[in-house]
Amino acid sequence: MDILTQIPIGSKLKVKASGDVVTLEAINNFPTRYETINESGKVEYYRTHEVELLEVPEEN
Repeated sequence: MDILTQIPIGSKLKVKASGDVVTLEAINNFPTRYETINESGKVEYYRTHEVELLEVPEEN
């Protein structure tokens, strides 16, 4: 399992409740929440248990 506070920015996450795929923009702590953006540009926040990691961006 990945360390949930060390997932790379730009990772793709799937929202468990809706099935939407979003992109990680930032990680906020205490409590840990992911700031995400969807395809239409809407910014939303999710707790770690509300999403699952789909894809990590390739390192250059």
